Amino acid sequence: MRTVCCLVLLAAMAATAASLPAQQRDYLTPEEVEQARETQEPNKRIELFLGFAELRLAAFEKALQPASEAERPRPWQLRDLLNDFIRAVDDTTDNVEKPLDHGGVELKKGRDKTKAKAADFLKRLEMIRSRTEVAEDEDLGYDLEDAVEAVGTLAEVAQAIPDGLLPAKTLPAMEAEKEEAQPAPGKPTLKRRTDKPKDKP
Repeated sequence: MRTVCCLVLLAAMAATAASLPAQQRDYLTPEEVEQARETQEPNKRIELFLGFAELRLAAFEKALQPASEAERPRPWQLRDLLNDFIRAVDDTTDNVEKPLDHGGVELKKGRDKTKAKAADFLKRLEMIRSRTEVAEDEDLGYDLEDAVEAVGTLAEVAQAIPDGLLPAKTLPAMEAEKEEAQPAPGKPTLKRRTDKPKDKP
């Protein structure tokens, strides 16, 4: 079943890349977008986006092992697949942070699943780093570093979730925390690579 999903993702990636060369495509399928709309309970939503990330990483792993030379993806296609995984991980982090910020919910189930999945992701990414095609592609190497960093951030956010019900926060308290979280003026902030690869059409 996972193999079929990976093949569908690869086909969708190729089709959208041809039709939207100058626009960043949505990494979610229409069916997944609908699932996300319908799933609002925090723990279930976290699990849903972990599943999206799992599918993207599996598709990337499969693309690294083509059945034949004719099926070997272009370097930019590999980077697109890896960046789809990064975006799914970043969205998962957002879905952990939002209920954590608002409170009034118990996130232990989502926390435990996130920590386990993040550990699995990191292990697989480290194995990917040793592959020749990754070592020879500087851009892919940079994106892989971003992937490791994104998963690390997800694991850190999950680690901050306590046992039991999170106390609900009032709007003034949330605004105060938001102001405190703002970086100091002039302090550099991390921004992921957004430049377009040279070999991408």
